[in-house]
Amino acid sequence: MIKKSLRKIVRKMANWPLIGRPVRIIVAVIRLPEFRAEYLDMIRSQHEFQTQQLPDLSRKIIDLNHRQTASEHDIENLIKSGPVALRKITRDLIEIHEQINSISKTVNQKIADYIDQLEKTSSITDQCLTEIRVKLDAASNRANQLTERLEFVRKELMFEMRYGGKPPLADTDTTARTRAEILNPQKLAAARNEQLRVNLGCGHIALDGYLNIDRRALPGVDIVSEVNQLPFAANEVDEIFSAHLLEHFPQEQLRRELFPYWIKLLKTGGVFRSVVPDADSMIKEYVDGTYPYSSLREVTFGGQDYDGDFHFNMFVPEQMEDLLQEAGLSDVEWKAIGRKNGACYEMEFKATKK
Repeated sequence: MIKKSLRKIVRKMANWPLIGRPVRIIVAVIRLPEFRAEYLDMIRSQHEFQTQQLPDLSRKIIDLNHRQTASEHDIENLIKSGPVALRKITRDLIEIHEQINSISKTVNQKIADYIDQLEKTSSITDQCLTEIRVKLDAASNRANQLTERLEFVRKELMFEMRYGGKPPLADTDTTARTRAEILNPQKLAAARNEQLRVNLGCGHIALDGYLNIDRRALPGVDIVSEVNQLPFAANEVDEIFSAHLLEHFPQEQLRRELFPYWIKLLKTGGVFRSVVPDADSMIKEYVDGTYPYSSLREVTFGGQDYDGDFHFNMFVPEQMEDLLQEAGLSDVEWKAIGRKNGACYEMEFKATKK
């Protein structure tokens, strides 16, 4: 505390005008040993710096210069070695490209070889398939020929069973007349008292409300008779109906014998109704390719399984109308034309006796 107070007083006195300078001199003399010690410390520090730190700094600078020189040398070497490295990389790339081209050529050649093998195999396969198709077609033709031959033999056997193997003097007249026989007299009597309607050539299809007539004593037949020898008087019948009967007779027989006979049996105002094959529709369908020849042949010529199953005629509307009008029928009304019935196209008409 005393030193601090003295220092303050001395600083003030050093600023006085008259005694300030001597005070500063006295203070300097008093502090001379201190200044000398500081000076010696400074000299010692400078000497130490020169003898110890300066060499270290010099060595560091020299080392830094060496490093800079080495770095510059490395950069120069890098600049010089760059083109060499680039040339080596270029050579490597060219070598890789050549290897890729070689591999690509090898792969393409193998692919081409595989394609050739596949084409050869495909050609062989196509040839084999062609040969197989030819053999199958030949086998199919042989099978069809065999089927046709079997069908021919079957038909020949059926023909021989129906017509062959008879003694020379046996009765071979297949057109022998059938004796009329009334199988249901009660039904006939009732029809004569009410309305006499007949179904000619009914076969296996008997109709309700009609006297069903056929040359065979089939189930449902009421009268066995030929259609031109019916057990009726003239002007006695109210209606004559037939389904697929007219085609079993030649044209002239219909014109000259059957139509006049049937019309004679009808009462005045009586009805003649019939269903017949429609030749016009069947021929058009056959020409268009939608109707098989086998069906056309069967409908044209009949099934030919028994004596009465042969066809002699086919009809078109204009032809039928001419026949009906010539026979004395009028007001021809077509109920159906081109109607499909099994393998047959048919038409149905109705006409009235004048």
